[in-house]
Amino acid sequence: MQTKSYSAIEISKIIDQAIKEIWSLELYSDYCNFSLLKEDSLKNAFYHHLRNKLSDQFLIENNIRIYTEFYMDGIRADLAIVKLDDNPGQYNHLQDSIIDILAIVEMKFKNHWNDGPFKEDIEKVKNYIKTSRYPNCQYYLAFIQEAIYEQGEYTWLSRKDLSWANGHVTELLGYYIQTIEQPVWRINSYNNLN
Repeated sequence: MQTKSYSAIEISKIIDQAIKEIWSLELYSDYCNFSLLKEDSLKNAFYHHLRNKLSDQFLIENNIRIYTEFYMDGIRADLAIVKLDDNPGQYNHLQDSIIDILAIVEMKFKNHWNDGPFKEDIEKVKNYIKTSRYPNCQYYLAFIQEAIYEQGEYTWLSRKDLSWANGHVTELLGYYIQTIEQPVWRINSYNNLN
């Protein structure tokens, strides 16, 4: 069987498309079917669906791996998609084989109006972008807030935030508005990929 070689931008687009499709379809379905209770179940479901969507073949052939509770180079992320070197595991620790961070997903799932935890993750991602050694990394804010808003199109990022978010960040949002009983499930993409 012949393997397909992908460029770095093709890999970023494949990962980005998978994340957005998973949010729109699988995670929305999981939420509506009461399979997501709190942030940890969201994290586990995200990991599960990503592994299925990207396929073991794609991940292994391209030395890409998905890790939860990822910590490296000052980044502490809920989920990370990374690229390993050609001989992973040749060092004392697998972490030493990571040569690139392709995507970071920060997740929040709260059932109250306290915006603090969400804003902390936004600030965390902003700092990652400013200080990261991984300029092509894409960042996803997967936020479910079980609160009811008056407006139909909600965003966590302000116009001012777009100056640092443009080209790097996508909001994956779940929330409620007064006029609709079903949750609103949206994607605000600023990363210019898909």
